[in-house]
Amino acid sequence: MRFKARLAFILVALVAAAVSVEKAGAAPTDLFFSEYVEGSSNNKALEIYNGNGSPVDLAAGGYAVKVFFNGSSSAGTTVSLTGTVASGDVYVVADDDAAAPILAQADQTSSANLFNGDDAVVLTKGAATLDVIGQIGNDPGSQWGSGDASTQDNTLRRKDSIQAGDPDGSNAFDPAAEWDGFPQDSFDGLGVRTGTIEPPPPPELTIGEVQGETRDDEDGTTDASPYDGQTVTVQGVVTQNILQSNGNHAFFLQSTAETSDDDPLSSDGIFVFEGRFG
Repeated sequence: MRFKARLAFILVALVAAAVSVEKAGAAPTDLFFSEYVEGSSNNKALEIYNGNGSPVDLAAGGYAVKVFFNGSSSAGTTVSLTGTVASGDVYVVADDDAAAPILAQADQTSSANLFNGDDAVVLTKGAATLDVIGQIGNDPGSQWGSGDASTQDNTLRRKDSIQAGDPDGSNAFDPAAEWDGFPQDSFDGLGVRTGTIEPPPPPELTIGEVQGETRDDEDGTTDASPYDGQTVTVQGVVTQNILQSNGNHAFFLQSTAETSDDDPLSSDGIFVFEGRFG
């Protein structure tokens, strides 16, 4: 089993240190808009992404989409969301008279007036604002942005790097900052969040758990970790630091007394090979 580690070492001496096998990226904490379709006629849809690691009951959470028309500071349309959106999945709200490819991806349709290019669109959770497309209380004329990356007659898809909504609807809005633009009636990507979302943090385990050595009636212990091929986080004391002449780096990591499994047939230490150092 191979491990990755990001460690700072003082190579002139061996030091005791707590280390993490892998640094985890941040995961989204709530829902946000991942796609906006403002197409011809009634081809209007919104895609909402759930990347927070757990399914979300939309009605129980009080989620809604609100539309602020023509620079108004009050919502002219409110669509209360229903159903459940699974972790890592998207939820599509569409005009009930949209084209068949949009309706095929829709989880909820609305007969209420939806948005045009100069209307602010807001995702809310109860009284809290989670995400805003546009600028509440401001009429941009016909659209925010320019070219394909504008809110009129285009499809906008959230950039891969965006991990959360923009809840401040009072700021000037430039779609190109967080969205990629596509020509009118481009909805082939609707229903799938195509960007890479950081996964939830890896589990934090003891070295004994990583080793996976359990008593067996025949031969005492097993020799394969149940976490082989997975990323995990462990803590321990560096007892030996090895820098080979070919540049490869490795170290031994030992459990502390508090994290030992007290099993004489299993190891409380691991050898971590990082490969070439630097």
